[in-house]
Amino acid sequence: MHGDLKPKIFLFGNKMESAPRNVDFGICIIHDRYIVKKDLRIMQGSGTGKSKMTNSRTKRPREQNNNPPAAASWSSSPAAASWSSSPKKDLLKLQADHRSEHVLNGVFLKPLFMREHKIKNLPWDPRYKKYVIQAGLYGVHKIGHIPTDHALISALVERWRQETHSFHFPVGEMTITLEDASVLLGLRVNGDPLCLPTNYDWAEVVETLLGKKVDRTTFRRRSKVAINISWLRKHFAKCPTNASIDTVKQYARAYLLMLVGSLLFTDHSGDSISAIYLPLFRNFERAGRYSWASGVLAFLYRELCLATKADRMQFGGSVLLLQLWSWERLPMGRPGSRKNQKKPPGDDDLNQIPPVGYGWSNYHQFADHVTCRVQDSYRLEIDALNDGKVKWQPYEGKTLPAICRESPELWRTTSPLIHFWIVEMYNPGRVARQFGLYQQIPPVELHDTIDEELHDLQNGFGKNWPMVHRKYLLQWRDRQDRCLVDQTPYDPSEHKEYMTWFAGATNLHLQSPGGVPNTYSSANNVRQIATSIFEKFKDVADEEMRAFARDVLLKCKAAIKDLLEPINGDEIYAAFDDNVILQQQNVESVHGDDPGLSSHPAEQVNPQG
Repeated sequence: MHGDLKPKIFLFGNKMESAPRNVDFGICIIHDRYIVKKDLRIMQGSGTGKSKMTNSRTKRPREQNNNPPAAASWSSSPAAASWSSSPKKDLLKLQADHRSEHVLNGVFLKPLFMREHKIKNLPWDPRYKKYVIQAGLYGVHKIGHIPTDHALISALVERWRQETHSFHFPVGEMTITLEDASVLLGLRVNGDPLCLPTNYDWAEVVETLLGKKVDRTTFRRRSKVAINISWLRKHFAKCPTNASIDTVKQYARAYLLMLVGSLLFTDHSGDSISAIYLPLFRNFERAGRYSWASGVLAFLYRELCLATKADRMQFGGSVLLLQLWSWERLPMGRPGSRKNQKKPPGDDDLNQIPPVGYGWSNYHQFADHVTCRVQDSYRLEIDALNDGKVKWQPYEGKTLPAICRESPELWRTTSPLIHFWIVEMYNPGRVARQFGLYQQIPPVELHDTIDEELHDLQNGFGKNWPMVHRKYLLQWRDRQDRCLVDQTPYDPSEHKEYMTWFAGATNLHLQSPGGVPNTYSSANNVRQIATSIFEKFKDVADEEMRAFARDVLLKCKAAIKDLLEPINGDEIYAAFDDNVILQQQNVESVHGDDPGLSSHPAEQVNPQG
């Protein structure tokens, strides 16, 4: 038994051992390496040996009403005192229409659908390298596409507040800062904002900068600016071997357009990418002088604010940045291994050191099973966050590309973030602790982040956005003079006072009033669940259902074998052939620090051991 690991076991729903024909049940086992969570309805056939599994979409009662007798009551947790049913929460002005309100009321919400394209639609050519570096986007290229954990992103969106432009966690406020955008993706902060006119003839722009004749397949139907990815793939899949310099530049522009449209500014236009970014690459060196970090952050903030609406189903922006931010700072869903952040072979120039996010790019080798993770488990993990689990300053001591080391004081500017039609307020004072600085109570240097007039601005084409946003552009011009000046170091002794204020102004927990309980039911309860699962599935012919049962049984066993007590009677696994089990273990991913059993063959669980 490992005393340093703290498993938390939740059982809710009807008792499975009673085995009625229709059974609602759930299981969540959490410790430092494993999470198993399902909320399912099992429909048993009558003697056919077949079952049907569907997601439950009904309201679920609060977990505190369904705890097993041996579990601790919610009120026994010190954190329970932070839960308040009081309607007055100073930081929650938009709560009525927020996704978290539905979660608190027990309404089932599907994970958001992530709008994303894979950059591999246009293969890389070494001849593009010079121009991508000049444009200041080489770090993003080196990271590339990483599979998205939809449930993790959805769980984070539930904690985002438009009122503060920050996540509200049990440990306080946190947000994605200019430092994160720069250090993780290798983007420039100190530069001109991404704010150009859009009153161009876009067919002429495409023909001039890409060198291809526009036809009826170029733009998405009923659009004059959204370029079909199929058209880009058709014309720019392979740069000719004997291409001239001008031709290589045209192909490089197409690649950069795909890069930013796929990883930085994913919108909701389907399989197309906006041409508004093409003029940025008219001159590659000029492109490298833009503040890509602030533009990416503005777009992401807007998408986060929109996605918090309960009726929203999709999420765009740089999902890549948000996921990397979470992996660097928070323990939920983090892969168990990462690359050393070192210069790739042949990249001897100091400017070509990859950004910190590149360290997670070995996640390419993992399967897309991350999309199967369970959102409720992440809610529980976030509810269980404590100060020791958060990396408040994860980049200290790391070697950074030169582009990330320019003007670090601007990470704390209070100038607005601008991306064409988008203007979003930036409040680093709310998360001063992320910079190692004293956290004011309540935070200072605040801006109004609920500006309806700004949020109502749509991506209208044919507008001169520099004129529309002249006031905010002037504020960005003065970014050096608008930095936080208080350099008082963070004082841990004042964290309790901050949390007292914060707990009274927001909701610290969503899944359970007191967070995760610190005592748990006996291993016998888990053994009973494992036995019930086996009884339900032992005669099922459908391999997908059997694969699910195998996966849950193995994770139950691995999660409690050494932590609480061994599961006696391995006969419950006997119906599943050992070899088949090993072949099918990657059906569903494992939450927590371990990226999945299939990723580390040496650590796979032997069902007989």
